[in-house]
Amino acid sequence: MRVRHFLLLSTASAILFGCSSLKQDRTIGWSANQLYEAAKAEREGGSYTAAVDYYDKLLARFPYGSLAQQSILDIAYVHYKNSEPDKAIEKLNEFLHTYPQHPYADYALFLRGVVEYERNVSFFDRLMPTNLSQTDPEALKTAFNTFAEVADKYPQSEYAEDARARMVFIHNLLGEHTLEVANYYLRRGTYIAAINRYKQVLEEYEQSQSAPYALAAMSRAYREMGETALAQDAEAVLRLNFADKLQDKEIRHYLNGDIHKQPSFWQRINAKPKI
Repeated sequence: MRVRHFLLLSTASAILFGCSSLKQDRTIGWSANQLYEAAKAEREGGSYTAAVDYYDKLLARFPYGSLAQQSILDIAYVHYKNSEPDKAIEKLNEFLHTYPQHPYADYALFLRGVVEYERNVSFFDRLMPTNLSQTDPEALKTAFNTFAEVADKYPQSEYAEDARARMVFIHNLLGEHTLEVANYYLRRGTYIAAINRYKQVLEEYEQSQSAPYALAAMSRAYREMGETALAQDAEAVLRLNFADKLQDKEIRHYLNGDIHKQPSFWQRINAKPKI
């Protein structure tokens, strides 16, 4: 009898616990629209965890339809705003894989590019653009390729122009990054390594704002090696294509300054805007 009594009590407790759990979820019986509006309200109020909870319930109960599709995008945006880039990219990839022809596919791809870029650039970097050259170039290339895909696949999209502008911005960053690596070698006196990097700037990022500085520095590197003719050739190209840059303080430093001295932090801040 004691065993049976214990079992009855255990069963009753389980039933009561289950009923209690059901009562705690006030969304039982809600429509997809109710769940979506609740998620939207939490999202707009900055309560991202609560928003995701509502979106998850919507997707679990109503996995098909326009609200489910929109919820995946909204969850990605919430993760992005909540500084969870990997989760955001995962949701965006899920959306693009599942709904490649969706009317908002252009937005999903564009947002992925934004997340890919910003997850590798700190808040300080965005305030101090001269520091962006230290950003991981491979990560920048990933974002660049995503924005290029937006511009190529959706040329009439409202996001195409912004994507192209971001491509130019990242192109300049990649050029500056390569220039900074070359300058590191130049300061150390490893001139061949520096020249190869300067050539990379001119070959891969010739349209970037770093091109004239690469020419000036390459001319100096050749001169330090005693290759006077090659130095003169590089400087001649500089004068021919970037005559307006000849009086630039940094250009003159490359040509005639102390190349073994790294510019101070404030000199870098006050130098020409490369971005």
